Amino acid sequence: MTSRRLFLNKLLTGVGFALPFFGAHKLLNGEKSGYPVNTIQKEPAGTRIIRPPGAVKEELFLAGCIRCYRCQDACEDGAIQFFTESSGRHYHTPYIDPSIKACTLCMKCTKVCPTNVLQPLEEEDLQKVRMGSIALYRDRCLAHKAKYIRNEQRMLMNLGRSYKETGVIYERRGPCGECHMFCPVREKAITLEPGSLLAPVIHEKHCVGCGLCEEICRQVVRGTPAIVVVALRDRGAL
Repeated sequence: MTSRRLFLNKLLTGVGFALPFFGAHKLLNGEKSGYPVNTIQKEPAGTRIIRPPGAVKEELFLAGCIRCYRCQDACEDGAIQFFTESSGRHYHTPYIDPSIKACTLCMKCTKVCPTNVLQPLEEEDLQKVRMGSIALYRDRCLAHKAKYIRNEQRMLMNLGRSYKETGVIYERRGPCGECHMFCPVREKAITLEPGSLLAPVIHEKHCVGCGLCEEICRQVVRGTPAIVVVALRDRGAL
């Protein structure tokens, strides 16, 4: 009985030593051991696909980007972020998130890309950039809200009533125009309504998608911005 017990103890001890090596062998040689570990074909949740300036089409970008991080190293303003492995095939590829930091369009990232998935651009090539477009939500815009309130007050006064009767008299509003001021292609992508408290008018086809307008709007309204960058990457390539 004692000899059987000794035999079993030796057997279990040998198995205990062998298991870690067997597990390592499976990890190193198994079919699913290739990098990246997560290859789920999906769009990163909650993140817009806004690539840096000069990015080629999404399928070509994903195929050609070698995840070298040189674009981020060249970005002195810290605007370039990288997807993590949880983002599937987008892992370690660069993107811009204006809610974190907008792109200043210095074009330095385009000059260090070794595979040209960010095609070289100069600062004067601004009109060639198409990172995204913009959308304006007038119900959040301080200037547009001020315009609406002023029009309502004028209507009340024409009816012989007090302008204080407006239901949104205490809502935050007023002249702004900061999105127009910060836009690198102002008077093209963003213009202002004449005589209307600096209320912006957007022209999507001229927007380069840098996000500077969104970044300053977040600071002004201190909450959900009235103007946001809209991603234009090919959704079918995600």
